[in-house]
Formats: sequence, C-alpha cells, structure tokens
Amino acid sequence: FTINPNQSATYSHNFNDTTCSGTYKITRMDPSDIIVGLYNDTVKLKLKIAWADNNTLTMPFTTGYTVTVEPASSGANVNISAGSGNSVLINGVVSITSASSATQFTASLRFLGCLLAGRGWNACAADYNSYLRGAGLYSFDLFVSYDRKQTTCKPEDLTITLPNIALSELYNTGKVSNKNAADNIRLQCDNLFGNAKQTSRKMTVYLSSSDLIPDSYSVLRGAVNNGVGFILESGGKTVNISNTAEQGNASTLWKVDQVGTPLNSDMITIPIIASYYVYDRDNIKPGDLKATALIYVKYD
Repeated sequence: FTINPNQSATYSHNFNDTTCSGTYKITRMDPSDIIVGLYNDTVKLKLKIAWADNNTLTMPFTTGYTVTVEPASSGANVNISAGSGNSVLINGVVSITSASSATQFTASLRFLGCLLAGRGWNACAADYNSYLRGAGLYSFDLFVSYDRKQTTCKPEDLTITLPNIALSELYNTGKVSNKNAADNIRLQCDNLFGNAKQTSRKMTVYLSSSDLIPDSYSVLRGAVNNGVGFILESGGKTVNISNTAEQGNASTLWKVDQVGTPLNSDMITIPIIASYYVYDRDNIKPGDLKATALIYVKYD
C-alpha cells in the first residue's frame, strides 16, 4: 500500500483463561514504537502501537490494539530488520500481564536496556516475555509485509530545433561547431521513498534510433540522399546511440547503480547539445533536416 501520510489497522483478541479468576488485576503494558527495516533497510517504517481502549480487564475479556504505520526518517535506528526481504514477524508488539507494578517496571527496564545494547527487538521481546511469564503474561505477535511500488522515471517528449544554416557554412566534413542548440532530457520520477527521494531499483538511460547512418553509432541522418545530419553531445562527450531497443554500444546518459540511491528531486535533467554534422561533403543539398531518437529507461 502507499503510506500517505500513514495507514492504520486495529486488531482484537478474545481471552478466557480458566486459571485466572475475576480477582486477578490484569493490566496493559505500555507499547513502544517500533522501527522496521525492509529491503536491506532502504525502507524504514515506524509502527506506532496504541491500545484501542482502557477498560478494566477481568476474565473473560476482549481487548485490541491499533497499529499506525508511517515512513520513518532515513537516519532512524532499526529495531528489527527483514534483511533483503519485504516482510518480518515482530514478537511481543503488545502485552498484558497480572504481574505487580514493580515487576512490570523491572521488566520494562530490562527490555529497554536490551534494546540499547543492540540485541534486536525479537531477542529482547523473548527475554521480556520470559521474565514476566511466571507472573502471568499474554503477548501478541505481528506480521508485517510491505510491497512497495517500484520507482519509475518517465522521459518527457523533447524537440530540439537548431538554427538555420547556409550551405556555404557546411564547408568541412564533421561537426559544425557554431550552429547548435542545447536543451535537457527531463525524467519525471515517481514512487521514490524516504526524505531524500530514494530509488527502489537500478536504472540506466540511453538513446536508440533508426536514423543512424551506416557504420556509425553517433551520426543521425537528416534526410534521405543528403550528406548533412546531426550528432548529440552530453557532458562534453559525443553520445553513442543504439540502433535497437537494447543498449548495446549506446552511451549511458544517466544511471542509478544502487537501490536506495537518493535523487533529492522528482525531476532529473540531463543536458544535451545537438549540432549539425557533415558526413558526405559531396552530397549536401538544401532542405529540411530531421532525425528522431527514442529515450530509453532500462530498469534492473
């Protein structure tokens, strides 16, 4: 699900322990917030747990609790991690007990000290439950599963229009440096996560075109039977272009190498410069020139 800004669920449990009489005082232990790490802790969720009511508990009884899930900050300390997975079983998210107030206080201190020592939520919950079990304890486990939406970066349509050029200016073979146009490839990225707008997967951006001249990965044909075309540059380098949907020899214009890479923005811009290019000096003709390249975003 999408957590925007949070999502809650309430769970109820029925109790009828024949070993307990109505004279037992049963109390709800104060629950703690839990930070869950998923996908190698690149996603961190805060679970805020609260009892659904404060009614006096005597056997038999029904009680419940509400779990509110919201994104945690990227720097939050994880209490329990799912490793590379997307689900985790959390032991002892809430507890009720017939132990004395002093015993409850001691158990709470043990639990807090265990967490501060870095032993992990489930290990500390097991120690906590073991300490209180002789005094009467019920605890509830919670299974959390989170299927995040995958990051997508969609390129916007882009048209680059070069200034007009006279035939007399096309006197050399190669790039015409004094007549070009600059713009940006723009990618609208969605389903980023965390404060730094992190990605959920790896991505690579490259170009492909059916307008490449023969035996070239960079020169685009401007028209049939005309020796003038175009080349593209980005970051001071000539852009190689694939002639298929696969990247092949095409230049990588932008990429994300690691899951969880912060983009810090929903919009990515890739500078691009288009220039005229003379590839057949003996076949230069007047007329309109046009070439098309497709912007590919490959996801891993």
